[in-house]
Amino acid sequence: MSKLTFILLLTFSSQIFGQKLNIESKILSVECDENIDAYRFNTRLTKDSITENSRIIHFSTTATCCVDFELKSNKVDNIVKIDLKETGISCECICAYDFIVQFEQSLNLDTRFYVNNKLLKKNVPKLKLYERRYFVFENDTTGFDDENGLRQGFIVFKRKNDLKKLYYLNGKFIKMEITDLKGTVLIVETDEYKTSDY
Repeated sequence: MSKLTFILLLTFSSQIFGQKLNIESKILSVECDENIDAYRFNTRLTKDSITENSRIIHFSTTATCCVDFELKSNKVDNIVKIDLKETGISCECICAYDFIVQFEQSLNLDTRFYVNNKLLKKNVPKLKLYERRYFVFENDTTGFDDENGLRQGFIVFKRKNDLKKLYYLNGKFIKMEITDLKGTVLIVETDEYKTSDY
């Protein structure tokens, strides 16, 4: 194969399959939200704005706590891949981060963004949902852990001579009841009121 044929073939294939281009990008803001369960946190695109000369995206993802970040971005056709590199001394935990990143070009409206090989999608819930877990006593559902992991209703523990019921609302303990096997309430305890150290 001649050199001219090889060069033409290479040029033609790069036009068909797209060419990888580095694009200028910088982190405008990064914040860690320590109040969110990072293990349930979804990587997602939260905002996308276009100006005449730049594109600014807001996205959320997880990374190691206490680190700084270096950013590299490249583009192939309408796909922008963002590589977030962690730098500095890390803590032994995972954090839920919110980033604001600016690209020094407006990019196409249909550009798709990836961060560390994860596609950034809009309309993704902030947290991954749990599968509901139900509590059953004598074939009746008495309570459940909801999609957010919050306990609702009550759980029954059958003991030798009585039943112990623990009541919850939105994941918070409300009260404990101890009844005899016929259903007569023997003891009630809440955060504010105790009838016994049972």
